[in-house]
Amino acid sequence: MFSIKNYIFIFLIICFYFSKAQSDSTNNNNILKQHTLELNLTQNTASLFSPSLSPIHPGINITGSFQWNKNTKLQLKQDGILGFFHHPHFQNVVQLYTETNLKISIKNKINVSPFVLGGGYYMSFLLMDSFTWDGSSYSTSSVSLKHNWVISLGSNLEIPTGFQIWNRKVHVTAKYRLHVQGVIVRENIPIIAYTPIMLGVSIPVEK
Repeated sequence: MFSIKNYIFIFLIICFYFSKAQSDSTNNNNILKQHTLELNLTQNTASLFSPSLSPIHPGINITGSFQWNKNTKLQLKQDGILGFFHHPHFQNVVQLYTETNLKISIKNKINVSPFVLGGGYYMSFLLMDSFTWDGSSYSTSSVSLKHNWVISLGSNLEIPTGFQIWNRKVHVTAKYRLHVQGVIVRENIPIIAYTPIMLGVSIPVEK
């Protein structure tokens, strides 16, 4: 697990790289913002920090990514994510959230976003009953739909490839996330954590 010193060290590296990238591109006014579309298949492990492929909690999401600045080496990105995942015997979830990240390009061969932060909305179709203690016994009630929030934290890895879709260069993406969702059932499950891992492809909006 990262300590405060690790985060400070990463923050200082990002600041140094940002200042260098800005100075390299100051005189180039023709740099285009690289907006992208991305499709990911996801595995949403119901655990804190530790992803796993068993049991399978499958999902899919679509990401639209907007670049705020004009810089090829360090891109300030805002992502909008629409997704869905299935947690067997527990819930089906429609996801709508946003994330902000700094994407660092390393020699145009690999892109890294070491720190991604965001949050938004989960619409949960629950596949279970709620149990409430009435003082002498538990009573059950069906809970079919919950509206709640999610906090998203993680990192991204992106690798450019030689393939193209619709004459646009394809990038392969891999993502690690920690999602904290609440509240499911206040008496039983105040919050729940997921550790999604995502594999996908992204293409630029412009050619």
